[in-house]
Amino acid sequence: MLDFAGERLARRGLTARLEAGELESFATRGRFDLAHCLVSTFKYVLDEAGARGHLRSVAATLAPGGVYVLGLHLTDYGLERPVSERWVVEEGGKRVVCNTRTWPADRRRRRERMRTRMVVTESGRERRSETNWWFRTYDARQLARLLRSAPELELVAVHDFHYDLEWTVPLAEARDDCVLVLRRRA
Repeated sequence: MLDFAGERLARRGLTARLEAGELESFATRGRFDLAHCLVSTFKYVLDEAGARGHLRSVAATLAPGGVYVLGLHLTDYGLERPVSERWVVEEGGKRVVCNTRTWPADRRRRRERMRTRMVVTESGRERRSETNWWFRTYDARQLARLLRSAPELELVAVHDFHYDLEWTVPLAEARDDCVLVLRRRA
């Protein structure tokens, strides 16, 4: 990923300091006004201690008053059947079809099984890939409890994935996809 990012920056004549780190514990030089982690990437951290470590690591990188935007899919523990999602993109002679499947979550272990199958067609050639992984599960109550364990960050707002800045919901009422706006306490 760092090589890919470096190549994209170079093609655009830009430079940046790129660093590898673990979500659960990382450190950077300097302080930032904004950090983000979207598309449920946070859910790759599979235990509570790691999740708490992640939030504290982010807080340590933010300047006082700095903002952390965290996007994730909340878990519906009442789900009894797998759920599938499909998207198709066509651009510049390429076609990408992505099918994602989520199995019902295991509430006791706080895990949900995920699978993505992707087909990329370009110049008449087709490439297929499949990825399987586990996510940590969170409902609104579990997420609120985790946030309380990182007092360096305060919850400012909760949005859905429609990104309407005028529309917020209390975390306790959040369903499905949500975007949290957290601020580093002074």
